Amino acid sequence: AAGGGIPGMLPWPKVDFSKFGEIEEVELGRIQKISGANLSRNWVMIPHVTHFDKTDITDLEAFRKQQNAEAEKRKLDVKFTPVVFIMKAVAAALEQMPRFNSSLSEDGQRLTLKKYINIGVAVDTPNGLVVPVFKDVNKKSITELS
Repeated sequence: AAGGGIPGMLPWPKVDFSKFGEIEEVELGRIQKISGANLSRNWVMIPHVTHFDKTDITDLEAFRKQQNAEAEKRKLDVKFTPVVFIMKAVAAALEQMPRFNSSLSEDGQRLTLKKYINIGVAVDTPNGLVVPVFKDVNKKSITELS
């Protein structure tokens, strides 16, 4: 398509990321700008492959069950699921690799590094799929997230 657009593709919505928390704008280097355009095109045009790894979460599951038992004893209205532990792990990874928590500017010249870590989790409900967003996951305890 002329101009590199994909027929029928909706434009990306304009988002002011600063309304969600602190951000930092970082200029992209020449190579990043060139490769970014190619990667963006390829992301849309080339089929994706998903890779899965297995991990032993026996210790995590025992800890989770222990936390649920303690919460029940203390009559806390909370239930720990594996999802909160996954969110905490993702938040820790995003803190270590902040470029994964960024967005490309509309003109493709800058990255918006988000200093906040908000994570959306898809939840299947009787009324359909909803995605609650957990804000500041890196600053909250597993109890607060549950």
